[in-house]
Amino acid sequence: MREPRVPRTPPCGESGANDAKGGEGCGERAPPNGFAVGGPYPLGQDPPCGTGASVSSEVGIDIIETARIRNVLEKHPRRFLDRVYTEWEQMYCRTNILHLSGRWAAKEAVSKVLGLGVRGVGWREIEIRRTRAGQPTVTLHGRAEARREAIGLKSPLSVSISHIRDLAVAVAVGLR
Repeated sequence: MREPRVPRTPPCGESGANDAKGGEGCGERAPPNGFAVGGPYPLGQDPPCGTGASVSSEVGIDIIETARIRNVLEKHPRRFLDRVYTEWEQMYCRTNILHLSGRWAAKEAVSKVLGLGVRGVGWREIEIRRTRAGQPTVTLHGRAEARREAIGLKSPLSVSISHIRDLAVAVAVGLR
C-alpha cells in the first residue's frame, strides 16, 4: 500500500506563506507519520518559520532476555544489585525480575543516548525512577550527568520501558 501524498507547504517568501516571523511554513515536508520533529504538527502542516522548531536528538534502545537477569540474581544477588541498581531502584524493584530487567534495558538505552555504550559511566550513575503515575524517569548522577552536559542534551532524558515474561525493552531519547 502506498503512503498518502503529503502536501508541501511553500517556503517562506513564496506565494501562500507568510514572512519568516511566524509564517505558516518553511518548505519542509512533514514526515509520513504525520508529525514533524519538534511538533506535533498535523499531517501536511509544517512548523512556523522562525520558531526554532528544528530539534536534534539522540536515541538509544536495548532489549534483554529476563532469564539473564534472573540467572545473575540467583548466583550473586547482593553483589549484582549493589553494583547495578541505586538504593531507590532496589527498594522499588526488590527481586521483581521484570522491573529489574526493564531498568537494566533502560540504563543501557540511556548509555547509548550518551554515546558511551557501557564505558565511562557506572551503572548506578544512571537511575531509573518513576512518577506517581508509573511513568519511568531518568536521573543522571556524576559522570553520566557531566556527559549529558558535555554533549549538549537537555535535562531530563526520556525513557520508555516495556516487558513481557521473557523480554524487557527500553528506548531512551535525549533532545538538544
